[in-house]
Amino acid sequence: MDMMGRVGLIELPILIAPDQKIWLDRMIKENKIAIPPGGTLEKGSLYSMFIRMLLHNAMEEQKRQEVLDMEDEDDE
Repeated sequence: MDMMGRVGLIELPILIAPDQKIWLDRMIKENKIAIPPGGTLEKGSLYSMFIRMLLHNAMEEQKRQEVLDMEDEDDE
């Protein structure tokens, strides 16, 4: 995943629970959601970065699991 803007993005409205929004706002306020070095981003961009990173991690984990599953099939 390219965090520096070289990958085109699409707009996707999402719905989250009120407590999740409060948690995200707190993480942003406490600087626990990373901002690129030397950068400043508006709050909406930080939400976007956080959700894109979650998706990226989930995709990587799925790939890893698929490799492990293939190795298990080969062992049988």
